[in-house]
Amino acid sequence: RLLVRTNGAKGVFANRRDKKVQQELVKAAGLRSIRQAAGKTISDVEDFLRKESYPLVLKPTDSAGTDGVKLCHNYEEAKDHFDALFEVEAVNGGYNTEVLCQEFLRGKEYVVDTVSRDGEHKTMAVWVYDKRPANGAAFVYFGMLPVDSGSTEAKLLVNYCHKVLDALALKNGPAHVEIIMTPSGPCLVEVNCRAQGGDGNWRPLARRLAGGYSQVEATVDAYLDKKAFQLLPKMPPSPAKAFGQEVMLVSHAEGQVIGTPGYDIIK
Repeated sequence: RLLVRTNGAKGVFANRRDKKVQQELVKAAGLRSIRQAAGKTISDVEDFLRKESYPLVLKPTDSAGTDGVKLCHNYEEAKDHFDALFEVEAVNGGYNTEVLCQEFLRGKEYVVDTVSRDGEHKTMAVWVYDKRPANGAAFVYFGMLPVDSGSTEAKLLVNYCHKVLDALALKNGPAHVEIIMTPSGPCLVEVNCRAQGGDGNWRPLARRLAGGYSQVEATVDAYLDKKAFQLLPKMPPSPAKAFGQEVMLVSHAEGQVIGTPGYDIIK
């Protein structure tokens, strides 16, 4: 009624942000998807947890980053984490209402950042995560490195990503798509129906890599300036216009910060 550009929220697409629903839509489209089970009680996923090979990944169906994500190595650990997720506040606010149990995908985890208008998808950047075990957690962000858009891996990832967007009927706006390159090819981890987060720390690097634009500017063009969006390339340049990577500082010590000498100089 407001005549704004939208992806719609009817029928099977009403809950496209739900990570369980995403995998179901991808599977229905004939694409590689994750074996999974989800539920509100342990009895809903009991059969899956008993029969599937470990390790398994457990996480809320609606979360962000690595919030609530845990790699479980046996049934007892999985059950404990399943129960615990209903007792903690979610990073997006509120409390978890359903937990997703999934096969553990082996391989590097990549990101494809896109912007779409009327079903035309344009890739803004391709990244590979640097995630490692740290401080008792299996998936800790240490950084993110750009991937050459002309590489074979980037082409495989982008082709798969665009098919995923079509399966979810994401025709307009940004998407932050996380994919693992398994031995059998790309497989979706999840689609975040938004621009990449991380407080936008990646944006200055992304702009330099692409030669002056990022997912943020492209999103504005997709909604407000058709001609400007049409002028954007379908893929970022290869080779990139600059070099660099995002580094996240991970503390291995626990304590209370009482001062930050030298911070003003670094800033």
